[in-house]
Amino acid sequence: MSRQTCFSRFSKAVLSVVLFTILSAAILAAEPVAIGKHNRWVTSLAFSADGSRLVTGGGESLQYRPGDVKLWDAKTGALVASLDGATTNVWSVALAPDGKTIVSSGYDGKVIVWDVAEKKPRTTLDKHKSWCRAVAFTPDGKQFATGGEDGSVIVWETDGTKELKTIKAHAAAVYSLAFSPDGTTLATASTDKLAKLWDWQAGSEKAKLEGHVDAVWAIAFAKDGTLATAGADRKIKLWDAAGKEQATLEGHKDWITGLAFSPDGNTLASSSHDRSVRLWDVKAKSESASLGPYKSTVWAVAFSPDGATLATGSHSDSIKIWNLSSKVELFPGPPEAKPPVKPEVKPAVKPEAKPEVKPEPKPDEKKSEDKPAEKKAEEKK
Repeated sequence: MSRQTCFSRFSKAVLSVVLFTILSAAILAAEPVAIGKHNRWVTSLAFSADGSRLVTGGGESLQYRPGDVKLWDAKTGALVASLDGATTNVWSVALAPDGKTIVSSGYDGKVIVWDVAEKKPRTTLDKHKSWCRAVAFTPDGKQFATGGEDGSVIVWETDGTKELKTIKAHAAAVYSLAFSPDGTTLATASTDKLAKLWDWQAGSEKAKLEGHVDAVWAIAFAKDGTLATAGADRKIKLWDAAGKEQATLEGHKDWITGLAFSPDGNTLASSSHDRSVRLWDVKAKSESASLGPYKSTVWAVAFSPDGATLATGSHSDSIKIWNLSSKVELFPGPPEAKPPVKPEVKPAVKPEAKPEVKPEPKPDEKKSEDKPAEKKAEEKK
């Protein structure tokens, strides 16, 4: 074999390997990637102020099994960090506007303040003696509030985590908290069927929002001060900044678990036990779209700061991020493999059964004319 022929064959082999490598890389790049391939409960989530990060809270169950706080790249779906230390489900998470601090609350009542750069707890607060369902930062991030099962709300200073104010806000559990856009008003929602507005610095009640006939699970502020509340009565109510009811939105078939206004305040997102996420036109006061389907309860919703995407948290579907203009999921991952279809097996055809031939009675054999026993007994009498 000539040297030229050997070189030619070697070149072809190298070229084949290179082409195979490029093709394989292209196929892998084209394959959709699920957001972190997360498979835990997600009961709360929030975007960073610049929209580059998404923080989620949840765990192995809704109660005593280990919980988790995770930080995601909202643009690629990649996991940035797992923050370990929650011993029970994490019911609520909030990310400070500067992106340096995360606060989470859990079923064990503990509030953990996380250092994002160090990826570890900065401090753990155990002032709440039973489970803590809600946390929220002020718009400037200098304070945060926590709400507990006993109806109390505590406002903390972020730097140094100093307790600033404790308010006995409700007669039952506090399920949701939200600060007004200017940071002066704190809104609370409770299982006592009420929502309230507070001057949190003075610790005084400003308004009582009455109208729900069951537990209020969620509350949210729009940029103009408009409020939305929702809960176990399956209704969403809109209120003005003073706490006067403006409208009732109906459509969900089960408890409503979460609410979020878009940055421009024109759209309201809601999540529910009915396995749906609905979008509402605030001005028209009507449903504009729905997202899904979901396999289980959806627990939380959050808009990105630019309003282009919506993140949702649930059980079976974990995290989903939606492009709101196209209503398409951004990181759906590869489609679930369907089980192979088994070929239909037809039952074997049985031969026709031959009619049963009864032997003819003998000439001296008479047909029995016996009557039922109870009838014979009557005839003997």
